Amino acid sequence: MFDKKYVFETTETRFWRKATSLFFKVLFVFLGYSLLSYILILYSQNENVKTKETFFKKRPDLIAVFTGDRGRIQEAIKLAKEYNQENILISGVHTNNNVNILVRTHDITDEINHDFLDIDYNARNTLENVLETLQALRKKSNIETVLIVSHDYHILRIKSILNYRRRETDNYQFYYWGVKSDLASFRSLKIIYKEVFKYFRTLTYLALASKD
Repeated sequence: MFDKKYVFETTETRFWRKATSLFFKVLFVFLGYSLLSYILILYSQNENVKTKETFFKKRPDLIAVFTGDRGRIQEAIKLAKEYNQENILISGVHTNNNVNILVRTHDITDEINHDFLDIDYNARNTLENVLETLQALRKKSNIETVLIVSHDYHILRIKSILNYRRRETDNYQFYYWGVKSDLASFRSLKIIYKEVFKYFRTLTYLALASKD
């Protein structure tokens, strides 16, 4: 479309031809990347619908929240109250925090029995969130359904890692709840765009990594 059309062209014409070609290439990449970003959000919305339908008249056996962005713990507590489920695992907590600090800073009321709050200090990223959660589940009994809470942009990557790392004996049913991102916020949009790169990087890692 933007190839040289004439044997002779001025420097200015050549400049604008190349600039126009570059513009449309960048626009194409941007629109494609934006579409992939939006797919992450749509995927999470679909998972939220499945979760609502599944736990309409029952509750999950455990709620696991992966820390890493604002609002996730509060959302998990809200769901815990809604489903009357006090069994909560918070994965990826900083070592300086403890149950008392989390209760105070996240306004966890007495509606949630603090003795049922389980904290994982080891996880430092999404892969470790998944591994630590699976290890915690294997130590528990009578756990069948697990609701994982994170941000909407994060759900697809979590599910991909979890499906790869779980064992054949891990007979748990996982459901997902994505905290809604503020799409009017530049910060949120930047995180979502970055997540697309992280997702494909994760797919590459999973393709090359061993399950052991």
